[in-house]
Amino acid sequence: MRTAQVIVKRPGMFTRTRRTAEGTVPFSVGDKCMHLWESQDWNTFAALRRRGAPPTAEDVRARLADVVDRIPALGHRVGGRRWNRYFEPCDVDLRHHVEELRFPAGRTLEQCVKEAVERPWPLGRPPWSVQIISGYRADEHLLAYRVSHVLQDGIAIAMTGQALFSGERLPFVPAQPPGNKLPGRALRIGLRLAPRFFLRSARWLPADEPGASEEWRRHTAVLDRSDFDDIGRRTGAGTAQICLAVLCGALRAWTPGHWTGALDRRQRRGLPAYLAMSLRAPRETNCLGNRVAGLPLTLPCAEPSPVRRLRRIAEQTDYREANDFRKLLTVLDRAPNLLGWLFAHVVLAGEKPRPMVTIIPAADPAEAGGDELLAVPARPPKQAAGFLVTVGHTEITVHCLLRPFVGDAGRLPGLIAESLTELRTALINRPEEPAL
Repeated sequence: MRTAQVIVKRPGMFTRTRRTAEGTVPFSVGDKCMHLWESQDWNTFAALRRRGAPPTAEDVRARLADVVDRIPALGHRVGGRRWNRYFEPCDVDLRHHVEELRFPAGRTLEQCVKEAVERPWPLGRPPWSVQIISGYRADEHLLAYRVSHVLQDGIAIAMTGQALFSGERLPFVPAQPPGNKLPGRALRIGLRLAPRFFLRSARWLPADEPGASEEWRRHTAVLDRSDFDDIGRRTGAGTAQICLAVLCGALRAWTPGHWTGALDRRQRRGLPAYLAMSLRAPRETNCLGNRVAGLPLTLPCAEPSPVRRLRRIAEQTDYREANDFRKLLTVLDRAPNLLGWLFAHVVLAGEKPRPMVTIIPAADPAEAGGDELLAVPARPPKQAAGFLVTVGHTEITVHCLLRPFVGDAGRLPGLIAESLTELRTALINRPEEPAL
């Protein structure tokens, strides 16, 4: 049976939601932002590179025959007009959602991925597909999940991609919405963090590369998970905090001239960035819509000590404060229709060109029967770079996506690995450093 979502009025400014047998799913503020931003740059892509002959489209369709029953979010499309937009249930014809893409031999993997992710969506269909990409090499292929960010956010994409081929079910488990009254602590933290959204960016990119092509550039760094676990045991830091500190050290080494010597106040403060955080409850498995927000923070690239960089990151990402801030944003995300559209326009108008770091759990490629995990996050129009970190059981992969004008981008993966080694070595050689 298909399920959808209707609004149930409760006292107070905002509304609560529950699932019923029929109906539509109203847009959240995050959904409205994505809809206003909608373009091919917001298509996202995750693929396994696998050896051997590719499966046939018929085989994949057979495996996905019950996909809407297992993952109800994939049976929805955008409906409504103008200011009345929502997700509505619709029939799914797998002939439109399983694509076989065969490229000429010798085509680079990057060229194949770029063409695959930017393919147009069939009108009136849910904007997602499973792609079988082959031909570029005789001995391998890609099995990819592609979706528009209008339909799903990064956390939902990770959950859906894993469930698609494992047979896992993702039934709708409704989250307990926040109460109409927010604790004073959440409001105070929101007011304290609000100025971070308006900080001017620091200089952090290398000089533009002359004669650059128009294609985005994707680079990956594959790191050993055990190094992160060792740092965590020594300091008490979480994996996300360590990832941010490692990325901070790599950006410092990438453009040292921006972070050393006599610096102005903006450079000394560091690089303003966003850490993506989910507004879904921990047990909520509904993968429809965009329930993410950005936690504003500053990467202390001007700090020469890797240990102090980690400490400053930890101070800005205190779990209790971040959780209270999430509660505040969850309430704002559920704003009523016209107020929600106003919030969405304000977010778009005030959005600053600063890097977004998204950290999500993922299976190791070997566990999923592949040799490599490829990911292409959304490419926001104002951003020069984006970073997606996939955290597996044995390895952590940093996917760097950069605008073509960014010079010297090929050095970043090596610098990320060196930054991890630098932090671990500093902790081993300086046992007197206190825990975070």
